[in-house]
Parts: sequence; C-alpha cells; structure tokens
Amino acid sequence: MVYEFFLKFLESPDFNNSIAKPYIDHKFVLQLLELFDSEDNRERDCLKTTLHRVYGKFLSLRSFIRKSINNIFLTFVYDTGRFNGISELLEILGSIINGFALPLKEEHKIFLIKVLIPLHKAKSITLCHWWFTKILAKGEFS
Repeated sequence: MVYEFFLKFLESPDFNNSIAKPYIDHKFVLQLLELFDSEDNRERDCLKTTLHRVYGKFLSLRSFIRKSINNIFLTFVYDTGRFNGISELLEILGSIINGFALPLKEEHKIFLIKVLIPLHKAKSITLCHWWFTKILAKGEFS
C-alpha cells in the first residue's frame, strides 16, 4: 500500500521535482535498491515501476541509479551470488538501454563489457539468459 501511494504521488500532475529533490536523493535511491532483494515478487514488481518513475522524473539521479545498479550486479557476480531482484533490475535496464542514443557513449560500452557480460558467470545464470538474448538480438550494442 505504501508503494502504491508513493507511485501515485510520483505520477501526480501536481508533483513538483524541486520540492521532492531534497528527499529523493542518493540515499533514497540506495535504500530503494536494497528493497529489490525482497522475496516477494509483487513487491519487486512495484519497486520496478517506482524506480523507473524516479529515473524518468529525476534527470540528475540517472547516472547514479545506473552506477548503483551496476554495483549490485558486480556484487552479485563476484561476491554474494544471490540477489532476488536481478531480473527486475535487468528489466529496468532494458528500458534504459532502449533509450540510449546512438552512437553509444563509452560509458555504455564499458557497462556491457564489465557488467552485463560477466553476469553470465553467475551461478544462477538462467534468470539472466532470457534478458541477454532479448537485448543482444535487437543489436543495441552493435
């Protein structure tokens, strides 16, 4: 219920970024991303929509959100080997990647090489394969 209320708040026509900016900051984003490790699929799905709206409304947080998601993936691959929200975060990145301008910035190419491709090393690889196939088949990283 709290997630739905917050989402309605973000989507409201009366929403003012400048008023919300002191509250929706780096710390808020990190706490939101931590919630993706929930065992509840419904919660992660709601978080996915919420993070996507935050990404769309707060241009100044976009780079930080991408880097924070990258850090989660790297921790997943090289450290813990588990994080419940990997597939949801990949879905968010799918939308973000579709919005990348061509030609790709160097930052985005490095992301593919150093973050997305190493996800294949993860023990729970099956949850990532469908997403890689979808993105690479479209040729976004040609």
